[in-house]
Amino acid sequence: MRNTLVLQDTGWMITTLTEVRNRVDLLLVVGSDIEAGFPRFFERMVWNKESMFDQDIESRQVVYLGKVPSGDVSTSPQGKKAQVLACDNSDLPEVVSILRALVNGKGIQAEQVGGIAVSDLAVLAEQLKQAKYSVVAWSAGQLDFDHAEATVQTVCEMVKDLNLDTRSSGLPLGGKEGGVTVNQVSAWQAGFPMRTSFNRGYPDYDPYLSDTNRMLANDEVDTLLWVSSFNVDRTPPQSKAKTIVLGRSGMSFDQEPEVFIPVGTPGIDHVGRAFRTDGVVSVPLRKLRDSGLPSTFDVLTAVEELI
Repeated sequence: MRNTLVLQDTGWMITTLTEVRNRVDLLLVVGSDIEAGFPRFFERMVWNKESMFDQDIESRQVVYLGKVPSGDVSTSPQGKKAQVLACDNSDLPEVVSILRALVNGKGIQAEQVGGIAVSDLAVLAEQLKQAKYSVVAWSAGQLDFDHAEATVQTVCEMVKDLNLDTRSSGLPLGGKEGGVTVNQVSAWQAGFPMRTSFNRGYPDYDPYLSDTNRMLANDEVDTLLWVSSFNVDRTPPQSKAKTIVLGRSGMSFDQEPEVFIPVGTPGIDHVGRAFRTDGVVSVPLRKLRDSGLPSTFDVLTAVEELI
């Protein structure tokens, strides 16, 4: 919801993986460890062998702001390492706000913020202004602090500021476990993203009232249907509600559900489609093995027929 709230409130200027692959000259990663969630991102989108416009790939710069990368895949093929301006995620709201102020030429009296020298942030601000096509990337799921959507909004507003004089785009990355896909499906079926209620007989979007964790904590529901066909560790939260799980085979539970139906994984056990991490196109998922496990679609269709 962190990205969705920003898109709904003030909008954003974002790019696609193809544009990154062919145009980026400065990649700024905010509060995220890209290689942990998207292990081939740098290989395929940053350090690709050639670009459409004959760009010198080795000249590209990578800067991490906040979280330190867990590995070295952000290092260029010739050994140029990413610059890292490290801080705790809890300090990111202040750090990003200062960076945006510097991009806009504002004077900053403080000498450091979140353990990062303001002079280093000033250098980064100048790099962003001088870049011909900078990309600011983040993974909202890794921004694990309160009101992270406000920081995403600051990032997106900074991108708009940069576009007054040069080209810059945001790149929200996500959807490892179907998050992007489910929001896209919800949007074309109901006209709204997830957290939409149909209790009144029509789509009623309210990201607060329809927050699953809040409703479970307040005992507002008596039954939870949990669907997780990608990750065996993605189990339902403990609650007083009767729980039905359509989950990947091999799941184990701290609180046993009333019903557990093992289902196959799209792209492994059965065919399917999923939206790419940039949310632009859906890609076909092919069946790789015959496990005998039904798809989530098959199970839900059978249940619907019985109702």
